[in-house]
Amino acid sequence: MQQTAKIPLKNFQQWMQQLLLDPFQQTGINPGDLLSDQSNAASIEDVICHSEKLTAQEHLGIYQRSYIARLRNCMSQQFSALEYALGEALFCAFADDYLASKPSQNYNLAYLGAHFADYLETNRPDAQENIKENWIDFMIELARFEYAIGVIFEMKAEEDYPLATINTDENKLQLVPICELFQFRFPVRKYYSDFKNEKQPHLPSESESYCVVLRHKFKLAIYDLHKEQFEFLTYLKEGNNITETKELIKTQYKESPHLFDEVWNSWKESWITAHFFRV
Repeated sequence: MQQTAKIPLKNFQQWMQQLLLDPFQQTGINPGDLLSDQSNAASIEDVICHSEKLTAQEHLGIYQRSYIARLRNCMSQQFSALEYALGEALFCAFADDYLASKPSQNYNLAYLGAHFADYLETNRPDAQENIKENWIDFMIELARFEYAIGVIFEMKAEEDYPLATINTDENKLQLVPICELFQFRFPVRKYYSDFKNEKQPHLPSESESYCVVLRHKFKLAIYDLHKEQFEFLTYLKEGNNITETKELIKTQYKESPHLFDEVWNSWKESWITAHFFRV
């Protein structure tokens, strides 16, 4: 009968976790070092029993592949639009390399893709080229946006607050707690929404775009913005009130007071209807 080493549970958990999280030893940590104070525990065979059909390494491999498959599936769910844009094979190749180079260190898999966009930026195929490929820039922006959507949904913030109405004094208008603004080189929001609505979008051409993501009572809403609207809302998020923001926009665009007041009234009505503001 095979004799296995007797190891304290804590040591065994650390050892097994390292083997599962870093099967290719990309982190530079030798799992055996976690058992260095244990005699007769220098290899996998000392810890895991073999069977008639499988070696200890093969048994471990089953767990490793299952765990990696679970992580890959999680990445696919977090970046479903990106997977569609890249194609399943290429997405899985990037995801597997990302998971190997940056093993998950958090029990909550919601954070699994936190550094994926940075990884794509660092490992872009044209990294050494003087002229960059636009489609790669689009993929990176899409990855950042998709991950941000998940983060916004999970944000902790006040949910029980009165929404503004068209009769609310505009000096009392405040942006709702979850209001995130995005600026892109590409029409990322449109591509993302088209994919979610099963419209099978094609890769877009470069075209600057802006949007805002709101959350009210844990329901997300995404709205396109013009550049001027993006800048107006940015001033509000920076802590300026409505009056101060209107003056900043008038100065920036040298709009006549009468003309901008008409524009603002139109924005205010549509934004209040869309639940941009609380009291």
